[in-house]
Amino acid sequence: MINKNCPLISIIIPIYNVEKFLPKCLDSIINQTFKDTEVILVNDGSKDSSGKIAESFASLNKNFILINKKNGGLSEARNKGLEIARGKYISFVDSDDYLHPQFLEKLLNLIISHNADISCCNFFFYFPKTKIKVSYPFRGKTSVHFSSHALKKLISGTTLQSFVWNKLYKKSLFIDNNIKFQNICFEDLAIVPQLFYRSDKIAITSKPLYYYTQRKGSTLRSIKTDEIEDYIKSFGSIRNFLENERKYSLYEKSIDSYTKKIKLMTNLYIFNLHLKTFNFKNLAKNIKNSSKSIKFFLEEDYQPTTGMPNIPFPLFEPRKEQNSKM
Repeated sequence: MINKNCPLISIIIPIYNVEKFLPKCLDSIINQTFKDTEVILVNDGSKDSSGKIAESFASLNKNFILINKKNGGLSEARNKGLEIARGKYISFVDSDDYLHPQFLEKLLNLIISHNADISCCNFFFYFPKTKIKVSYPFRGKTSVHFSSHALKKLISGTTLQSFVWNKLYKKSLFIDNNIKFQNICFEDLAIVPQLFYRSDKIAITSKPLYYYTQRKGSTLRSIKTDEIEDYIKSFGSIRNFLENERKYSLYEKSIDSYTKKIKLMTNLYIFNLHLKTFNFKNLAKNIKNSSKSIKFFLEEDYQPTTGMPNIPFPLFEPRKEQNSKM
């Protein structure tokens, strides 16, 4: 039975150094057509004026809750929000993004009308300098899927993606299954498949209702060696999870499709990492090691571990060449 004093939806927003984007994000929360919410702002050690902006919004809006903490990373901030969330449903919003006014209303209606555990929407890439909005092209059709079919589509990564933010979840998925965000980069890729697996039904709308901001600090431009390793670890975590559930064979075809994507993206990340430092020593070795690590997580006799797996073939961090030229 739902406590009438509790909000129906808890929105968790980890806050970092995003002073230029945060007001637009929080205004989009206030302007939601669905109002029965609590907004949990987790200020994770911001060093610009983001903390003051969050404090101002919290002082003016009774349903805003501000938590100030030392920097511990995105996963820790989301877990902190989950600890105090009172809503029956959970939504995650990144503090440099913003929402369509009907984001919550439409996703909640999808869950209720189809008795689903998760609802998902399409999204826009938003470019703040030009104000251009580009809809993600590989959108899934408005539909409802049982868990196994939705998870296959999610792992394949075309019409469904493992972003945590363009979705609404029943909080019980996290609580009943003790699912928490792991302290790695690309943590979405590790946790969203588990949430899909634990669900009965997932409802999808093709309408883009989330605005994903593209800015200079994007992953491709700023990625580091340990973050590329985390990307590969997140791939290994899917194998771990499915093996521990004894369901890996059911999703092997989807894993094969995902493997092509992760190999392509990993090579792209590695190349950009070396290009950024103008140091191409160990480029070939890093590409080889990443390929060997991915292959390791695909072996037939792979032995799953508990928790996040270790990467078997580490990468080499390229140091910036002092006197290099283009």
